[in-house]
Amino acid sequence: MTPHIATATFDDASHAEDAHEYLLGNEFLEEDIELIPAANGPQVIMNIKTQTSRLAQEAVDVLRNYGGTGISYYEVG
Repeated sequence: MTPHIATATFDDASHAEDAHEYLLGNEFLEEDIELIPAANGPQVIMNIKTQTSRLAQEAVDVLRNYGGTGISYYEVG
């Protein structure tokens, strides 16, 4: 399986935390979710590693539902 990464930016850190909690309760592992504070301001970037394109699409849906912007996913390697 080719790994994928889904990514988004959140303007509100609490929305990123809510998305994080949802993901943990639904097939995603803590070590596969990365929250990165943006260098300028209160934004948070979330990266989610998945093993399948199906899970990457699910991650994209979660990111969208919780207010993420600039959402994308891509294959790694």
